[in-house]
Amino acid sequence: MRQSFIRSLPALLSVLLAVPAVANERHFTWSYESATLPAGAVEIEPQTTFRMGREQYYLGMDHRLEFEFGITDHLMGALYLNFGTETMRDGSNLTSGSQSQGASAEFKYNLSNAMADAIGSALYLELTATPLEYEIEGKLLLDKRLGSWHLASNFIYEREWGFEGFWNNEHKLAVSLGATYFLTEHLTLGAEVYGQGTLEQTPTNTDTTLQHGALFVGPVVGYSSHSWWLVTSVTPQVVGFGDAVTAAGTSRDLTDFHAVQARVILGIHL
Repeated sequence: MRQSFIRSLPALLSVLLAVPAVANERHFTWSYESATLPAGAVEIEPQTTFRMGREQYYLGMDHRLEFEFGITDHLMGALYLNFGTETMRDGSNLTSGSQSQGASAEFKYNLSNAMADAIGSALYLELTATPLEYEIEGKLLLDKRLGSWHLASNFIYEREWGFEGFWNNEHKLAVSLGATYFLTEHLTLGAEVYGQGTLEQTPTNTDTTLQHGALFVGPVVGYSSHSWWLVTSVTPQVVGFGDAVTAAGTSRDLTDFHAVQARVILGIHL
């Protein structure tokens, strides 16, 4: 019996290695999916977003270091550290700087499974704080696996309080759509659409009007292995809308948004 068990070890190991890692793999950069980490599972996710092009030269990089953990099989939490750098032209001057963008806490609760149920769904809550800014963000996450296709959509509301010599608050409404195709078991190729509008209130303007808005569209590529995954996208701004665009008489909003956004997310299973 012992010899039979020893002879079966290679086959057993090959089966175990072939089983996908228990993880919260992502196939999109702007759209979250409904899956959550199981209880006790841990993952680290470094993320960088590149923001390029405004009315004058601009290059910004926003970095997030995320520590995710499964609380139950349907509830996961995460802690983020946020920091960024930017280089911009102001007239004839080119300036650069870096700053901490505070810390965030995230909770995601899975309601249904994208593989087994008619549609995958989850609720998402994120809290962010800096010395001069506070944000609360809620999302409804929907996704579905259909054969070799994976589809996802997020509906997002964010409330932000910031101090800029006075306290003002912003309401942000956003929606994201994603569709990706599994070229192989590990490699995906698709596209994402992300649109956001900002409604702002200040002490001199208490009416909530749409100040800024933009729509981004671009390709997304993902790769996953047993111990890690990677997803990246490039989404140019295709059109802007809102009072700022109307006043400027332009087709894009390059005051509050950027000409191109690119994002890279790496997930490492621990």
